[in-house]
Amino acid sequence: MQLPGELKARLAILAATGAAVVAGFHVLLFRHVAMTFNDPKEDMSFAWFVPVFSLYVVWRERDKIAKSIGSPSWVGALATIPFLFAGFLGVRGIQVRLEMLAFAGLLLTVPWAFFGRKTAAAIVFPVAFLLFCIPLSSFLDVVTVHLRLFATGTAEAILNGMGAGITRTGTMLAAADGSFSIDVAEPCSGLRSIFALMALTAGYAYFTQPTWTRRAILFALSVPLAVVGNVSRILSIVLVGTCASKDFAVGFYHDYSGYVVFMVAILLMVACGEAIGRAFRR
Repeated sequence: MQLPGELKARLAILAATGAAVVAGFHVLLFRHVAMTFNDPKEDMSFAWFVPVFSLYVVWRERDKIAKSIGSPSWVGALATIPFLFAGFLGVRGIQVRLEMLAFAGLLLTVPWAFFGRKTAAAIVFPVAFLLFCIPLSSFLDVVTVHLRLFATGTAEAILNGMGAGITRTGTMLAAADGSFSIDVAEPCSGLRSIFALMALTAGYAYFTQPTWTRRAILFALSVPLAVVGNVSRILSIVLVGTCASKDFAVGFYHDYSGYVVFMVAILLMVACGEAIGRAFRR
């Protein structure tokens, strides 16, 4: 058991170390983060809630974290070195992704160095959750065209199966009589929705699934669920355009139909969570 005086000394040194880390990453924290989250190209408005959720998890499990405090770890101290190096390269080269990765790594390895492996294990989820702040949409633009083709191809098959009479040319869907057409552009590929739903599913799985295996299964389903949600959005736009009003479909409804993605995906996420629970209980 640690002596109160020794523990206080370690907490004081940890606070000083934390202040040094914040000072080293001050440009990232007070400038680059806001620029990245507000960048229309990245479309990461959901990322503002990521650190808030991580702090909530830490606060909710504060007793568990406090009980995990043990002796300092040299392994943890050594683990900080690659993240310090990555942080130096990221700051000097203005590489936001590398900066964010290094900052999250230090949030895990510094407590590991001061309080041991069990403390690191206790905070690994809220720290890992911060990785959803790393901008990847522009980095993975090559994926968007495949998502667009898959979504339009699936929507075409479903709509024609319903007798709607839809033709597809690349990423464009059109009524056979030429009365309506819509092009699934890059922002509608669903890639950004995938990242947002992955973050949402990770948080939901952490609190509703009791084991890491069950959490991992539900989290892995977040990508196909987001794709299904995006296909549902495209289907709804085409149906509104062909059955009601073209102008309304590509105007007001298109602008707000993003909620369809999350409504469908969240309902499926909850259903999958319940199904996983029943399967493991059996």
